[in-house]
Amino acid sequence: MNVRDVQAVITASGYERHGRPYGGSSFRACTCPKVGCGAVASGSERDDCPEHRLNPVLLWHWSAECPQVLAAARTAVDRGLAVFALPIGGRVPERGWQLQATLLPERLPELLAGRGVGIGCRASGAVALDLDVHGDEDGPGVLAALADRLGETVPETFAVATPSGGRHLYFRAPMGCTIGSTSGGRTPLGPGIDVRGPGHRSGGYLVGPGSIVGGRPYVVVQDVPVAPLPGWIEALLTRETTARV
Repeated sequence: MNVRDVQAVITASGYERHGRPYGGSSFRACTCPKVGCGAVASGSERDDCPEHRLNPVLLWHWSAECPQVLAAARTAVDRGLAVFALPIGGRVPERGWQLQATLLPERLPELLAGRGVGIGCRASGAVALDLDVHGDEDGPGVLAALADRLGETVPETFAVATPSGGRHLYFRAPMGCTIGSTSGGRTPLGPGIDVRGPGHRSGGYLVGPGSIVGGRPYVVVQDVPVAPLPGWIEALLTRETTARV
C-alpha cells in the first residue's frame, strides 16, 4: 500500500492521523476510535497494540478503521451484492476470493480488516456493466446511444462511480444465466463497456464501493434496488461466446 492510498483512507474516514511522535511512544491528536487499546482522543497509545503497528512508520488507520468503507460494503450487501476482500489499494484479488464472497453483514468487519472491497458477480447472481470513461472512451454515452437506437431504456439500478468518472451498473441476472466477462471493447454493447457476469464457473468481479485505488474512491451514487437485467441487454450479451469465466 503506498502512502497516497493510506492518506486517502484516512481522508475518507474523517479521522486525523495519529500525529508525529514526541517524547517516546506518545502521539499528539490521536482520534483513534479503538479505545479498547487504551488510546484516547488527544492522548497516547500503547506500543504493544497491534492495531496501531500495522504501519509503524506512518501509523495511519487502515481501511477497517474507516466507517465509510464498512458502510459502503454494507450498502452493497443490503442490495444483495456479495462482498469479498481485495488488497488495499489494489484491483486484483488473491486466489480463493470466490469462496470469500459473502452476503452476511456481520462478517464484514473481520473480512475487510485492512482490505479493499470487491463484488463477486456469481455469488451475487448479478451482471455488471463497467462503463469506462478514459481517453476517447465514453461508456455511459455509448450505452445511452445504444438504448436510444433500439428504442429501449436503461433502468434505474444500483450504481457506483469509479475514479475515472465512469460507472458500475449492477443488474440481477436471470435464473441460469451464464453470461461471462468481457473487456477491451469486445462486447456487443460497444466500446467503453466491459461486462462482468456469473459465467460458467467462478464468474467475474468488480472493485466495490468503499475501495480506494490510486488515492481515489469508488462511491455509491445510486442506492436503489438492483434492477433485473433488461431483456435487450441480455439478448445482446448472450450472443457473446468469447472470454467467458
